[in-house]
Amino acid sequence: MLLSSNPAFEVVGEAQDGLEAIRLVETCWPDLILMDLSMPRMNGVGAIQEIKKQNPLTKILVLTVHKTEEYILTTLKAGADGYVLKDTTHSELMLAIENVFSGRSYLSPGITEKVIEGYLEGRKAVKSSTSGDTLITRREHEILQMIAEGYKNKYIAD
Repeated sequence: MLLSSNPAFEVVGEAQDGLEAIRLVETCWPDLILMDLSMPRMNGVGAIQEIKKQNPLTKILVLTVHKTEEYILTTLKAGADGYVLKDTTHSELMLAIENVFSGRSYLSPGITEKVIEGYLEGRKAVKSSTSGDTLITRREHEILQMIAEGYKNKYIAD
């Protein structure tokens, strides 16, 4: 509603899950996507990877409640252009949108502090899902996530 009420923006679509977001990108070709990470059927990280494969020029700003280092690093490695927490102010969200739309990266101040702390403390980066020591595949991870979110087997199979 915030974006729809601003004449500078045109909302061209809304998706309920990652798979729907990917399909909408194919038809709407948005300049910017606001993406949550916790979604049914396909999570935000998987959707970001697929969207960036389809259209690398589409900017993706993650708007989420997740503030752990693992989420942040995995999301940025997937191709997100910015990362903002859902408790952000309207003015910070607009600043993030302007930055990402202009081709710059944006991290919420709290997120920036976490990334810098991790870097300065020499924490290991989250391993890429393409590394040889991955215990489960990306699809297996998606299925486990859907099970954890309470979906029935038939829904997961579809």
